[in-house]
Amino acid sequence: MQRIPLAEYAAKRHARTAQKLGMSQGSLSKAIREGRSIFVIESPDGSVSALEEKPFPGQRRQSSPNQCTNNNPSGFEASGIEVPVQSSSTAGGAI
Repeated sequence: MQRIPLAEYAAKRHARTAQKLGMSQGSLSKAIREGRSIFVIESPDGSVSALEEKPFPGQRRQSSPNQCTNNNPSGFEASGIEVPVQSSSTAGGAI
């Protein structure tokens, strides 16, 4: 078995590599662009698989200046302005 970095294995043949790994070409390109630590393993029978190495326990990669740093799980950043919200049942007025 041979272990090859994904970017090296896929050089100039992203579509074929993506097909062999069962993924889209866009996903493959994004993984390479983000610098993820992924290795392709070639078996003697010609089959390929991929393995991603990640730091343990769950340490984040250093963020690049282009990455969003919003850690809010809702996906929205707080604006700093508090807006009062009324429940529709207490808003007053009949329908």
